[in-house]
Amino acid sequence: MQGTNRLLKGLVFTFFVGVTLVHQSIFAQTIDPAMLEALKSRAGTAGGNTAIVSPLDQAREQEYKKHQEMILEERQNRNDEISRLEKDYQARLGSKIMQYGYSIFANIPTDSNVMTGTISDNYKLGIGDDLIITFQGSKTQTYTVKVDLEGRILVPDLKPITVAGMHFGVFRSVLKKQVEESIIGTDVYVSLASVRSISVVVVGEVASPGVVRTSSLATPLEILMNVGGVKKTGSLRNIAIYRGGKKSIFDLYDLLHGKVSGFDTLNDGDRIIVPTIGVTIALDGDMVRPAIYELPAGVGMISYMDAMDLAGGTLRPSGYEISQIKMDDQGRQSFRKIQGNENINSGEALIARLIENSQTGKVELLGHVKAPGLRSLSTTSNIKTLLGGRSNLGDNPYLLFGLIERVDEKTQIRYLMAFSPEKTLNGEEDIRLQNDDRVAFLGREDIAFLISEYVRQVIVSQKYFIKATLDNGQDNPKYCKPLDDLARIINDTQSNRFATATRAVFVRKEVEEVVAGKSDNLQLQTFDNNDDRRFIEQEKIKQEKEDQEKDKAFCPDIYNKVNNLLPFILEYIISVDGAIRLPGVYPIVKGTSIESLLAVSGGISNDANMAHIEVTSLDDGIGSSGMQMKWSYVNGYDVDLNSIGLNPGGGIRVGSKYSNFEAGAVLLSGEFKQPGVYTIRKGEKLSDLIERAGGITEQAYTYGAIFTRNRVKEIQRTELQKTARHLQSAMISASVKKNIEADSLMAAQQLTNQLANAELIGRVVIEADPLKLSLEPELDTVLEAGDAIYMPKRPNFIIAMGDVLNPGALQFIPGKSVADYISEVGNYTRSADQGRIYIVYPNGVAEPISLSSWGGDRNISIPPGTAIVVPTDLSPYDTLALVKEIGSIFQNLAVSAASIAVLIR
Repeated sequence: MQGTNRLLKGLVFTFFVGVTLVHQSIFAQTIDPAMLEALKSRAGTAGGNTAIVSPLDQAREQEYKKHQEMILEERQNRNDEISRLEKDYQARLGSKIMQYGYSIFANIPTDSNVMTGTISDNYKLGIGDDLIITFQGSKTQTYTVKVDLEGRILVPDLKPITVAGMHFGVFRSVLKKQVEESIIGTDVYVSLASVRSISVVVVGEVASPGVVRTSSLATPLEILMNVGGVKKTGSLRNIAIYRGGKKSIFDLYDLLHGKVSGFDTLNDGDRIIVPTIGVTIALDGDMVRPAIYELPAGVGMISYMDAMDLAGGTLRPSGYEISQIKMDDQGRQSFRKIQGNENINSGEALIARLIENSQTGKVELLGHVKAPGLRSLSTTSNIKTLLGGRSNLGDNPYLLFGLIERVDEKTQIRYLMAFSPEKTLNGEEDIRLQNDDRVAFLGREDIAFLISEYVRQVIVSQKYFIKATLDNGQDNPKYCKPLDDLARIINDTQSNRFATATRAVFVRKEVEEVVAGKSDNLQLQTFDNNDDRRFIEQEKIKQEKEDQEKDKAFCPDIYNKVNNLLPFILEYIISVDGAIRLPGVYPIVKGTSIESLLAVSGGISNDANMAHIEVTSLDDGIGSSGMQMKWSYVNGYDVDLNSIGLNPGGGIRVGSKYSNFEAGAVLLSGEFKQPGVYTIRKGEKLSDLIERAGGITEQAYTYGAIFTRNRVKEIQRTELQKTARHLQSAMISASVKKNIEADSLMAAQQLTNQLANAELIGRVVIEADPLKLSLEPELDTVLEAGDAIYMPKRPNFIIAMGDVLNPGALQFIPGKSVADYISEVGNYTRSADQGRIYIVYPNGVAEPISLSSWGGDRNISIPPGTAIVVPTDLSPYDTLALVKEIGSIFQNLAVSAASIAVLIR
């Protein structure tokens, strides 16, 4: 097995004899991003002041943040939780209706401090408040005074003032009056330095009932927020506040509806009691604010008009049917239509639904236009008035095909119908529009999509491999729904619906591949067995999937806006080929003229033969059960092409004027007097081209001329790929039947892969001596476009290669034999196969020779530039039969490369 591995490695070395590839790699050194960021951070703080925070303070701050986040999460969860009342209404109404007003407590402050702002004049002073009093004028002085236990403030030079229970604005006026009376020429200013603390008891349906210690600026709403808000089982409209034995009602709806700007502050010792929720009704459907609403305290019913005001009314001013869900004593519910300003009782609901959500008297313009949108049918009764003029078309429009999406009156199903924008704009036809029509104009990009690789792959494979969503659930930007729908429709359609599209795709694909020199060949060759067919089909499907996933799919917007537009257009296409500037497929309506079709396809090329226009059409005249293809020819010089109409499903082909020049050129290089690229005539021979190039130089070695042809190279590549597949199958079989090490198989696999991708030149053995060609014209090669001829200089050496001790080039000496040359390179190695020695002449012809002492070719004379090849003896490796096959192939490739290398040194 070790010998097998050495052999396989040696074959690779042999294959690359005479060829040296030098690869240089440049490695860029980069700084670690984390280190760079650390350096930046240090540089930014090196010159400034750094705030030092103790670890204890940091821990306290983190703990406080955690606590605040926990409180917020608890409150959010409580707000999102569905109450039993909500579940009951939701089950009855079949919607996600929620209780109104409780969301105000969703994002309340998390600390214990009360929200404060500017002290209003209505603030009532009390014991413990600190006041700052400033005098300016004849007396300039500032005092800080506190309201004492008797409710007074004592200010020097002024009489005591009793302020407990007095509004802050009133106190400012009293103080100003005393200063004016007591201190002449002095102004006085007063502000509140700090407010007193109060205690308020909160009980009932709140999240955290108890005693709240807060400032005297707190309002009932702030106290409720402080205790976590009102639960959904609590009332928002009947909140009771007890003060000094008196009760007042706090209605939160007044604030939510903007009826009040705020509430009075609380006093020390006040009690807030939140009772359970009162009478409720539901307003659902197309309301501005659908919700479950609580009625005011002590109210058991509400009028229809007042109920609608709660929800803000309906979304639209009219067009609704309002249903009332009533409930009897047995709990049975019944639906009835509201007739007037009736009363809505506890637990009942109103549902607003549109009577008819429809639009009439409209048409829509869309597609390749500058001003798309809805229009009134009364003012745009036909397509021409809907468009408004040619100036409303987008740049580069396509006017041979447009479409109308219309509603069938009987079935109410939308269907598509084609029209000719060209004829409509020219006044040749007038299509009356109907209610809810959608008229679409197309642009050249929309038409180019029809011959794109994306559409071609779907038509050929009848598959679309791109998924609508990615693995992470997000929309796939490469997905094109029209292509996915097309693949499904083609698979489901068992008819000739897309025959023209399929035929055009296959024809154009073969033409493009031949022109590009990339013909598949897999379809053109004769397969030996079914395995080859299956392999090729699998490879084609794999390649099509890779091509579809490679780039973001180009998916014009119009195909997404109009359902099933892509398959509809493909039914109306016609193929345009030949001497045309923009060949392809184009959608047309019945009766489109040849002249118009040639115009949209870029016009005819300079080599067009207008006397020979082939028109293909589908004729259904043989009966409703069949169609047949018909061909006719038109002389464009004799007839008016605008008068000849075409039908979808066919095609036209404009012939070309005959030219005796090949489409490509031939390359002459090396020892020609005038080397270069030459345009050739059809049927031109090698001797003619040599003469045009001025002949050959005195140093030219015609016996070693290298002639290559693209067509031969493609044949060689096909055969090489076929051989590689056979070798792969042989390796699989050998690995099952014989005890072969894994590394040996891996080496053989690598060789097989290299074999499949080997670079070929397509050399053809020819006669290139002008004198000989003149004497024997039958040897003169007819040239083809893409041929290349290299005329080398006469070499002065012979190359010996293969299993010899010192492979290399030796000086050519006339009369020296093959045995002499082998002797000069040290004779054979142990692994040499002396019975299979052969020589490759400079013209590429190979000939086996025998160096046996009995009647052999030891004294054969060889010309300069010849390669002597001593192959490896593969008989010791019969246990792995495919090694001999791989070895032979690689040796042949190596000899071919080496023999050319001899001549181009």
